[in-house]
Amino acid sequence: MSARHAWLRFVATGRPLTHHLDDPVRPWQAAILADHHHWYGPDAPEQVSGAFVLQYLLQVPAHTAAGAAGIGMRVPVLGRLTFERGSGGVPCLVEIGAIEPVGGELEERLTRAEADYRAVAEPLARDYRSTRPMSSRQRLGMVTDMWAEAARTVRGGDGVITLDEPRRISCCLIYALPGCVECAGCPRRRPAGRVSH
Repeated sequence: MSARHAWLRFVATGRPLTHHLDDPVRPWQAAILADHHHWYGPDAPEQVSGAFVLQYLLQVPAHTAAGAAGIGMRVPVLGRLTFERGSGGVPCLVEIGAIEPVGGELEERLTRAEADYRAVAEPLARDYRSTRPMSSRQRLGMVTDMWAEAARTVRGGDGVITLDEPRRISCCLIYALPGCVECAGCPRRRPAGRVSH
């Protein structure tokens, strides 16, 4: 799985790593906010760190489930994943625990993997303690967006955002950081060809 992923490594040693999916998120958010203040100045808003951490948290089970499906495997205990964080607080290493073979074509395997992922990710998103109020559309939209990103990576994408990036449901709020703008897939952007009057 690691050889097929651009930025995550996966191990199956059976030894838990430092972070769990259900750990308190405040320290993680505070670390991201401190980085934002360092990089963008004291006006970097707190709510961006809240959106970033939820996105990073959901990427762990999304990319694990999709990556396993991509090689004909399944992670039966997706909710017990542990992970390490690297530079900028981004997850970099995931302990997947036991894996089991699963048959079927890639799309069938991805459909099953998405069901496994959503069973873990939707409760995580609903219970997530954000730095500022976050709507259920944003929370569950991020669940969908992180799955779409992971599945796109398995289908042959490299996980790099491009100008033709599909429109997201959720917003990572990066536009709120001083000097930044919306990403290509941001739901705040108007679709091409639409003009406001």
